[in-house]
Amino acid sequence: MTVQHQPFLCESLATVILACLLFSSPAVADYDRGLYAYNHYDYQTARREFMLAAVNGHVEAQYYLGEIYEGGIGVPIAYEQAVEWYTQAAKQEHAGAQARLAELYRKGWGVKQDANSAFRWYLRSAGNGYPLAQYEVGVMYANGQGTPVDKIEAYRWLTIAASYGDPEAMDVRNKLAVTMSPIETSQASRLAREWEFVREKD
Repeated sequence: MTVQHQPFLCESLATVILACLLFSSPAVADYDRGLYAYNHYDYQTARREFMLAAVNGHVEAQYYLGEIYEGGIGVPIAYEQAVEWYTQAAKQEHAGAQARLAELYRKGWGVKQDANSAFRWYLRSAGNGYPLAQYEVGVMYANGQGTPVDKIEAYRWLTIAASYGDPEAMDVRNKLAVTMSPIETSQASRLAREWEFVREKD
């Protein structure tokens, strides 16, 4: 009798084992201790534990370190280090880190001021579903900041930001609509719906 292998079950078991290893990893434990300390205002311990997790690739720990250094939370403000940690988290598609990094590029804090880089990071964050970044992308398209003016894309991203709850997006979008044709606003609305449909499927 020939034994039939069941690759699906094997793959499922391997996935479960991998997940268990990841969630029991030292990086996760360090992050959990860091988060507990952070929430209890023990920022020195938080930074130490986040650092241990961050150097092992823990994306949330990297993001928190960016916040700590940008905001001077328990340490002197150090924008260069904030940029470093936000960049590491942003490369792992952390939407919040991408948005913060974009803002630092826009202001030139800890990095050379660069509107193009700011726009690119905002756009990646927007694509990852971050409403503030969606709003900023809309505004930057409308004003030609870091990218050529594109009213259709501006309207599209402001529509998406509004649907995700950004409080200013609808007002800015309606003011922009006055300068657009009905065909343009219709096209932009369609693009927004298509983006949200794809996002929901993912």
